[in-house]
Amino acid sequence: MSVLFISGDPFISEFPGPIQRFLWLSAQRLSGDDGDVPFSSVYFGTLELDLWLHIPSDGCDQFRDQASVQQTDISIEILVERLLCSDMRTGLKDDVVYSFFDPEISVQRDMIALITPDHVGMFREAYGGILKTVFRLTDSDRSAIHTLLQFYDPGLRCFVFLDYLLGPLMEDYASILGIQIRDQIPFCAIRGEPDILGISRALYLSPEMIKEGLKEKGKLPGFHLSFLEAKAKEHAAVGNWKTVCALIAVSIYGTILFPNQKNFVDINAIRLFIQRNPIPTMIGDVYYSIHNRNEKRRGGLIRCYAQLLYKWFMGYLPSKGVFAFLDPTVKWSFRLMGLRAKDIAWTHNGMAGRDFICSCGSLPNVPLIGVQGCISYNPVLLRRQMGFAIEGPPLGREIQESFYFPIEGNQAKLRQVLDEWRSIQRKGKVPYGKVNSWYFPLFDDWLRKKIEITHLPFPGGDPWCPMIDGPCSSVSMEEFLEMKRARDQLIAEKAELEMSVARIQMANQEIRGRMEDQDKLHALEAKHFEMDTAYYGKISQALASSTREHDSTKEKLARASKVIEDEKRRQILVRDQRDARARVLAAEWEAEKAKIIAKRDHYIAERDHYFRQMKIHQKEVGRLQPENTELRFAAEFAKMVDDIGPSVGPSSG
Repeated sequence: MSVLFISGDPFISEFPGPIQRFLWLSAQRLSGDDGDVPFSSVYFGTLELDLWLHIPSDGCDQFRDQASVQQTDISIEILVERLLCSDMRTGLKDDVVYSFFDPEISVQRDMIALITPDHVGMFREAYGGILKTVFRLTDSDRSAIHTLLQFYDPGLRCFVFLDYLLGPLMEDYASILGIQIRDQIPFCAIRGEPDILGISRALYLSPEMIKEGLKEKGKLPGFHLSFLEAKAKEHAAVGNWKTVCALIAVSIYGTILFPNQKNFVDINAIRLFIQRNPIPTMIGDVYYSIHNRNEKRRGGLIRCYAQLLYKWFMGYLPSKGVFAFLDPTVKWSFRLMGLRAKDIAWTHNGMAGRDFICSCGSLPNVPLIGVQGCISYNPVLLRRQMGFAIEGPPLGREIQESFYFPIEGNQAKLRQVLDEWRSIQRKGKVPYGKVNSWYFPLFDDWLRKKIEITHLPFPGGDPWCPMIDGPCSSVSMEEFLEMKRARDQLIAEKAELEMSVARIQMANQEIRGRMEDQDKLHALEAKHFEMDTAYYGKISQALASSTREHDSTKEKLARASKVIEDEKRRQILVRDQRDARARVLAAEWEAEKAKIIAKRDHYIAERDHYFRQMKIHQKEVGRLQPENTELRFAAEFAKMVDDIGPSVGPSSG
């Protein structure tokens, strides 16, 4: 680190205390431990002098040659002289020293050179105009950004100038980069394992190659720039241009748009590249970093892409006329304090009259989510940049602070912000009307009172047109007094006209209010008419459908009636046939019945005859049975007699 003066330096202590307060020296080599990109430069910031000196540094606290020391001594003498000759500038903001990322871009330029002219269009179509962000800032560019940051107002979340406001809108960055703002929840830097397959699909590399290339630096996984460069050259040699374009784009995301570590593309930049919605995160980084470093006017490293902020700011400055031809040595503080609202190129980006994101969810403003933290900003104050007039001061709730916190350790608040992004509200010609990039007196008065409270960083001055050297002329006292009286009269007329304009504007606002009420009433009546028309249309459709159904039903009934008549005739025929058959069967049954009766009578007669015969036989049997018993007994007795006869009587011998 190269340091010229430190706290307690006897050289500084010789100056009065108030003068010491306006002298800063920031010369630092930012280390990789806290994720900063190193650069070698010394910055002197005061209310009167913005001076950047590039001092070669090799890591030692010495200058390389005596010439550098002499040049520095001369610059310090100029600085001290300006300080001693200046007033204390009471009523102004304290000057703040900022530093910016200034990454090396030689590797990126070598990678970009791999793209042939035939494939530049393919790159632009896939990844927008991010190639034009690869450039380095000059000393004058850095001074311009540093001066711009002095105008930041933490309460309004924008840059406050003499009679106008400026601030980066998401639509501004989208226009510069040619990248669309998607209607989706923005990127959120939450730690987690890398999605190997997602990265593989986005970079057109195999998952094995992705695993091989992922390394860790600063507690975050990612790719070293050398790995991406080697793969880009390898695929360019075989003509695999999709992969080449993807590798170049992700390297720009990680080292240019969202820098964190030197020559390293971390996982947050990779996820932003995959999501393809970097604009909200870039704007979030801008506002969070500037607001964070502006707190208590302490300054420090602005953790956003300063080149894009510079490109945005230059777009609003006049590109022609006297301002464009000012001497480059004129300090930026003097240039900007000489600008007025009428000089700003409000609609230079072709976005005039388009809708823009003005709030999210239930919030009155937009909660931005950067890589480091969340902060809300107020697009309603910046709608002039979209071509819409600001007629009066903003409402208190429109510019209240909704969110400002770091990502780390605030997961509950972060989830609330993400929920608000589920409902994105855009406004444009409805309700702001036609394109008209003007402030009205009511807003001018509010801004003037706001500046009286918060102050500006530099003393106000006349418009910069008189700064151009030209032939001098002298006038007599009478002419001077006449001109003074004419000027006073014009000022009085101007004040009267302004009051008349204010009254007319108030009347206009009342008329506009009544017209808006009438428009709302007409819109409500039109809506009711449309609803009635739609209702009657539905009824007509229902009636037509009912008529068709009725006709269809009639046809069905006719066919059913015919079927019923046919069925009746068939039933009559069947009945007649059945009756004839029944008569035949009845006759056959009667004949059969007569036969059965005759057989029955014959059977009964035979039965009766049989019973009579049986009774006769029974009687005969009853009569013959005793005789039979007697005969059987007589036979048995005779047999016994025969058996006994020879053994009874006298023996013969």
